[in-house]
Amino acid sequence: MNTSKRRRNKKAATAGAVLLAVMLAASACSGAETTNTSNEQQGTVTEGPVVDQLPDESGVIEPDVSAPEPTADTNNSGDAEDPAPDEVKRGEGTFIGLADSHSIEIETEAGAMPLQITEELASTVENLPSDTKVAFEYTEKAIEGETELKQYWLVKIEQIK
Repeated sequence: MNTSKRRRNKKAATAGAVLLAVMLAASACSGAETTNTSNEQQGTVTEGPVVDQLPDESGVIEPDVSAPEPTADTNNSGDAEDPAPDEVKRGEGTFIGLADSHSIEIETEAGAMPLQITEELASTVENLPSDTKVAFEYTEKAIEGETELKQYWLVKIEQIK
């Protein structure tokens, strides 16, 4: 009699395990009908402004894209205030070449300097031979989310003869 009780216990445990597995699989796979007893408006998202010019895979927005449309702020005298333009800096160095399709590298006294280029300057830069002495103008742009890192944008470049 003792052995028959053991068999029944094993069969009952096995049947219980199979039943549990079937119930878990059935509850996990039935995602068609979910009950949500919480407030329906809790998950609503309000739409913001539509951005039609997104950054490339580099994650950096070009300077003309990141600046919002200027609005004419008038003070009591009626004069519109112009925001301060980015400071244009100058430098000289040796043009190393294109780093990729939208940046170049120039060797300066301080070391190698990567500069982002616009499509307008790309044709000018492509015509410069490597190891050429150049004079250039650039601006510094803050990288979004980074307080200490800056990105250099080429404004003008010319070969020194």
